[in-house]
Amino acid sequence: MKRFSTFEKNYSPEIREDGTILFETYGKDLERIMGTNSQHVWTLVDCDGKLVIVAGYHLVNRMNYLVTKNQWRDGTECFSY
Repeated sequence: MKRFSTFEKNYSPEIREDGTILFETYGKDLERIMGTNSQHVWTLVDCDGKLVIVAGYHLVNRMNYLVTKNQWRDGTECFSY
């Protein structure tokens, strides 16, 4: 699995006004995610105790969302966080 530094380099995560890159899974953050082109959305998930960033909008084991300037390619990309 590729590392987070590769994710940052290839996809350029959006930095929020508060200086973070993680969006919550509820409220205004979720509204923002739902209004974003899905190929720019990533989900931080708990995968057997490991944090993984996967391409797209996911519900199962989700912790946070990320939005990137560059879109994902085929939807199979994932990175360790």
